Amino acid sequence: MVLLIENMFEWANDHPELFKICTLFNLTELSNPERVVYKSLQGYIQEGPQCGLVALAIACEQPNKKFVQYVLDIAKEHDLTYNGEIFSSLYMERLARIVLPINSIINSFYGDLDCEKTRKHLFEGGLILVPYDADKNNYPGFYNGHKAHWAIVCGAVETPNNFYVIVRHGKAKNVAFWLLQDLCKSNRQLNEFSPDRKLDTLKYKIPDGGLNGCMGLRNSAVFIKLYKNR
Repeated sequence: MVLLIENMFEWANDHPELFKICTLFNLTELSNPERVVYKSLQGYIQEGPQCGLVALAIACEQPNKKFVQYVLDIAKEHDLTYNGEIFSSLYMERLARIVLPINSIINSFYGDLDCEKTRKHLFEGGLILVPYDADKNNYPGFYNGHKAHWAIVCGAVETPNNFYVIVRHGKAKNVAFWLLQDLCKSNRQLNEFSPDRKLDTLKYKIPDGGLNGCMGLRNSAVFIKLYKNR
């Protein structure tokens, strides 16, 4: 049986972190994909409300406490956050332009993520910073924005029937495979700041218009083409 499973996910043999998840959760639909693209990135567990900063640090390939603190300091300096929270894709784009290599291509995306533009971007080697509502297992959920979280999409797996994205985020050590359509639906319903957080002693930086405004999180993401400085 072990040999059978190893043969089943041969495409993931060069990436133990992917092979581990495929076998652990018996993701048989991914056994013989039509197309795969993946950029191996190291994970990092966030401390406090810093999911966006951690996702960006992972994208920068510097997932460590020192770099996350550097990104936090930059975000505060540019009035994009109070405690590490990023409730605006526009803010995230601005921050990414500062901390990513200068020759990287960074653009905000507005609209449904489940589209050909997303697929093309990923298969050209791009990354995507995506806000969504995190369910209890961190899979995309539907809480009207109350569980808003950030993930970095670092790959994709296309099967005959579905399109999966490969993601990392600050609440798990492992990579995850999510249906793009589910991530899109979660991203699409980020409508309001959590009432529970309003009662928190922490002060949060909310953009004009709220989460579902033109500067918020709903139906938006940040597309990245990452290039090393020469």
